[in-house]
Amino acid sequence: MFPFSVTHPRSVTQTGRQTANSGYELIAFDAEKLNVFAAEVRYCEPHWHPAPELITVLAGRFTLSVGQQSLELAQGDMLYINAEEVHSLSAEMAGSQLVTVQFSPGLFDELHPSPQLDWSTCGRPYSTADSEVHLRLVRLLEQLIDNHAPFQRIAAIYLLLDAVVCAGKPTRRAESSLRDEAMIKRGIDFINQHFDQPLTLSEVACHSGMSYSWFSRLFKKVSRYNFKEYLTLVRLNKARTLLRDTRTPITEISHSCGFQEHKYLIAAFNKYCGVTPTEYRKRFVSRLNIPESELALGEDCLCLPLNHGLLERLAASSRSLSAP
Repeated sequence: MFPFSVTHPRSVTQTGRQTANSGYELIAFDAEKLNVFAAEVRYCEPHWHPAPELITVLAGRFTLSVGQQSLELAQGDMLYINAEEVHSLSAEMAGSQLVTVQFSPGLFDELHPSPQLDWSTCGRPYSTADSEVHLRLVRLLEQLIDNHAPFQRIAAIYLLLDAVVCAGKPTRRAESSLRDEAMIKRGIDFINQHFDQPLTLSEVACHSGMSYSWFSRLFKKVSRYNFKEYLTLVRLNKARTLLRDTRTPITEISHSCGFQEHKYLIAAFNKYCGVTPTEYRKRFVSRLNIPESELALGEDCLCLPLNHGLLERLAASSRSLSAP
């Protein structure tokens, strides 16, 4: 479980990364002003970033929460997420995969701002405008995979954005919605900064400036988990990192990640990862019996290669009216 920032293999200075202990994702872009990646995903925790993004489901099904809205996405569905919108997703079946395009804020300026749109193709055949978005997406990936001339790639980026704008409906979010989302962001940040301490829903709600009951309802709508479950997942994510990257004793890890007793860490691993902390650590120490083509137990994301095979799958995922 981690905020979604998976890109092509690049140097440390180029890869997407997240600000420390925050739901705000700091994404680095190269000269293309674009990040494109494909991944098999189990879960992506609530996060937000200044880059608008376009998500296309390559295989399987996802439930995706954007702000206070929950959407069911199946193979071929596309969704545009506005800059700074809180979003999260979880797979509804094994092997669910998606392709994501993140547009750098550097592509926009005061006269040509980032589009604020309401657009998805969930649960319906593509319209003519939707099909144009899918076609422009496929052509952009062709440009990137075949390493066409830089200006051709830049043109393909703006043609894709233009297609999304034509397909979508301009939207302006209500002040109350923006205010609620800002408070939820404050709560998520507070949890991420204090996960190693005893936390209560009342404490986080108070810090966020909301009532206990309203924060509880809104938090679950945004994150798809209640407060206790989400806090456990945050602690579990921190523990997994320490188990993978350090030799710190497991008992010490459990306490440093906010689990009051070792048995609570074990219970969380069994529930959400299907393995014990010891088994999880051994898996990454030995690197044995981990299939390269699918997610290992306890992992939430596996990056897929961007190649012509994936491009063919993307092209075949179209749900246009003319598609068989």
